[in-house]
Amino acid sequence: YLTEDLAGFPLFVRRLADGSLSAFHNVCPHRAGPLVWEGCGHSANLTCRYHGWAFTATGDLLSARDFGAEVPQGIALTSVQVVSWRGLVFVCLDPSTPPLVEWLGGFPDALVDVPLEGYRFVRRTVRRVACNWKTYADNFLEGYHVPTVHPSMSRDADAMQYVVHQGDDPRWNIHTMPPRGETYFSVFGWFWPCFAFNVVPGGFAVERWLPRGPHAIDVIFDYLFADDAVDTDAIFIASEEVADEDARVSAFVQRNLVSGAYDTGLLSPKWEPALAAFHKMVRDAVSATS
Repeated sequence: YLTEDLAGFPLFVRRLADGSLSAFHNVCPHRAGPLVWEGCGHSANLTCRYHGWAFTATGDLLSARDFGAEVPQGIALTSVQVVSWRGLVFVCLDPSTPPLVEWLGGFPDALVDVPLEGYRFVRRTVRRVACNWKTYADNFLEGYHVPTVHPSMSRDADAMQYVVHQGDDPRWNIHTMPPRGETYFSVFGWFWPCFAFNVVPGGFAVERWLPRGPHAIDVIFDYLFADDAVDTDAIFIASEEVADEDARVSAFVQRNLVSGAYDTGLLSPKWEPALAAFHKMVRDAVSATS
């Protein structure tokens, strides 16, 4: 199993004996204790770390240790949707959401030439960035900042030819930047709201922005590589340098937004049309829940 905190909801995902996946809220129905501690591990059954209630692999109550009374029928863990797509694991808290492949729409076609199934997880980095997730998304969704914020990336690729390819579905886009020679960065992508990726030589970097409050996010990079990939350490170092640069500028922008010194700005029709589409999706999502 492995654990995850998704927007304040502690979850864990398990690989069952038959190879299938299950996912649950990491909350015992007795007194809200954890079923597993943070991280990853192995366990045939699930025993609450607080009072020792045991549950089957499918989440049904197995025993309520020395409870002293009859336990009502139907006590079980709360499951969440989980599915594996090309080796990547997705969970969803909303049971009414359509199946993943249907929900993704045309997005899988953008990765059809990326051999994800042949890549293995190599390493993860987590950085806490002092900004709202939407501020970080604004930064990712345009290449206008690349020549000034990312000098090393601009040396290896033509940042003035950075293009955000936006199709009919505003929930996702693909970014390209022509290489000048050898470069680790040329194709990027984003899917609403907080999933991004970088296609790198012999590998793939999954990037997630998990909100930790109105002014903080965890930016999580999972690096996947083929067994025969080369220069993986150099790719990692270059990617982390870019991530540090994005984190620094995003945190500063957030401070300026909070200060009240900034009112409203302008969006470049050449460089920033994806931001306009993103802002509309945010407004629509907020309106739907208010």
